[in-house]
Amino acid sequence: MNESHDKTNSPSRASSAEEGHDVSDTFYTSQRKGSHVFRVRLDATGFTLQRESPGGTVIKEQHVRIGDIVGGRCMRPKKTRRLAMSGACACSSGNPNSPAVSASGDRTSAALNTPSKRSTASKEDQPLADGDVSAYLYVFAYVLKKRSLRTELHRERTVLTLRFRSFDTFEDNMREADRWYRALRWQLHRTLEEIFVAPTADERRRRVLVLLNPKSGSGRAREVFNMHVTPVLNEAEVPYDLYVTKHSDFAIEFMSTRCLDAWCCVVAVGGDGLFHEIINGLLQREDWAHVLPGLALGIIPCGSGNGLARSIAHGYNEPYFSKPVLGAALTVISGRSSPMDVVRVQLQQRSVYSFLSIGWGLISDVDIESERIRMLGYQRFTVWTLYRLVNLRTYNGRITYLLTEQEDSPVPGYANQRNRMQGSRSCNTHIDKLAPSLHHSSTEYLPQEFADVISLETSINQSFRSRCDSWLSGGSRRSFYYSISESIYHSLADESDFDGQAAAALENRQQNFGPTSELPDLDEPLPEDQGWQVEEGEFVMMHAVYQTHLGIDCHFAPKAQMNDGTIFLILIRGGISRPHLLSFLYNMSSGTHLPEENNEYVKVLKVRAFRLEPHDNQGIITVDGERVEFGPLQAEVLPGIARVMVPK
Repeated sequence: MNESHDKTNSPSRASSAEEGHDVSDTFYTSQRKGSHVFRVRLDATGFTLQRESPGGTVIKEQHVRIGDIVGGRCMRPKKTRRLAMSGACACSSGNPNSPAVSASGDRTSAALNTPSKRSTASKEDQPLADGDVSAYLYVFAYVLKKRSLRTELHRERTVLTLRFRSFDTFEDNMREADRWYRALRWQLHRTLEEIFVAPTADERRRRVLVLLNPKSGSGRAREVFNMHVTPVLNEAEVPYDLYVTKHSDFAIEFMSTRCLDAWCCVVAVGGDGLFHEIINGLLQREDWAHVLPGLALGIIPCGSGNGLARSIAHGYNEPYFSKPVLGAALTVISGRSSPMDVVRVQLQQRSVYSFLSIGWGLISDVDIESERIRMLGYQRFTVWTLYRLVNLRTYNGRITYLLTEQEDSPVPGYANQRNRMQGSRSCNTHIDKLAPSLHHSSTEYLPQEFADVISLETSINQSFRSRCDSWLSGGSRRSFYYSISESIYHSLADESDFDGQAAAALENRQQNFGPTSELPDLDEPLPEDQGWQVEEGEFVMMHAVYQTHLGIDCHFAPKAQMNDGTIFLILIRGGISRPHLLSFLYNMSSGTHLPEENNEYVKVLKVRAFRLEPHDNQGIITVDGERVEFGPLQAEVLPGIARVMVPK
């Protein structure tokens, strides 16, 4: 439940540090039990709110981390009947000229902002006074919360409302609100990595490319993006271009043929399959070595498996299950990235690149064969696992592998060298026009539909009970949002020219760009003097993994790291009993399925390269959950070659 803080016309006591980017002042709140004094400060760590006694003693302190804040807006509500009836941010009926004493002892005149718990239709609600000249700063944050001891942590939307009314005119009050807004924006931009900021005087955020697969998972990706991702992008004032895919391999065509200089990151709204296409499209470019260091990759989980999104959240201790899409959206706007290993997979006729896994046997069978019951969503994997366990298959083949050198620290990768992208174009959005002048684009009249947000945050859900942390509960489920200017939705039905050009380009392209392989060709023998080891015989499955999770509840490789230069190769031999195999599969959700020491049937090997040579003539092989042609293959890890968006 959010509480607005009212700044009266006391003399400004704002501190100035780092050229005015640290700001502080005294604000007042009012509830039935009386008004309260808050000392509010914004600095590099975030917002600090200290509730003070009349004698100036700090009673309680609350802090909102800068890493939890996504953005802010300076606004002035329209004086509409709907807003007046909402009872939001209304002045009290008390005498506005009654004296009040601030924490520093200054006598001021305070018109208090009185929250109301009455409904929006209450006849007792008072309309805004015609002479109200207040300016408002709304600060949007997503803080970690825990409803009870039994529930998990989750991110909850919180809006801190600061009301500025120290001066006699709206222009002067908006100038003060604007000063706080620009200080907040500067502090937020300090947390961004270089690739996310345009090289301009006002350090604008660069554009984001969004690729959306409308058929991912249960087919709700478009709805999920509009309802849960767009609001976060708008609050953070991140400009974006949205493209909706039309067919399989569209993302490969797009990423391999388009000029990408305008974008700082690419976000996949879909499943791991769409992300796989993006990775492969990038590494099919001739200029991949120039593009990859300056382009971060993100994912919004809307597919069936969502292994990468779950792995990122797990690796950074971010809550996932309560609101996976919200967590991923906050990751996309975080302005932070991490190197990520990519595995080069050489097949008989081509090479592909993998970020998640390579499978042969049981798990690949389940992944592909369960497509026939895709309407069940993620539960299809459980249903088909039980079916395949009853009808267990084994596969005959030979697996040769090269163990990694045992090192505790992550392997430094190619992507650790941060090169600036050249020729990037600036973003022409309203947030790019910010200037120290009085009226910049962050100063907007509040649209009528935003009245519901104010009402939810400052009156409807406001508790009359006096408590300092009451503003830390968000009540924003009914919120309406307005889009950032020039964030663009592209209908690809009108891009037939692009389809033809991309298809022609791919037709003539030798799809073997990317780093040079250090392995011999697939049809050549492996050198005996480099320590290659061999496993041969009947296998239930082979699965090579380089992320912690294969799906939302499949904790397959607990010790995997995003940039450790290691492939975790799990082998299950034929002859394993069904109870033993069932125990293995059941415990994958908790990550306790792998043995502490290798045994006769289950082996866990840390390798940097391997070769698979099936002796059978048929079977299923998958790369990142996508089926590839059956036959021999070899794989090698490329440490840290890509960059992936991570939480702050």
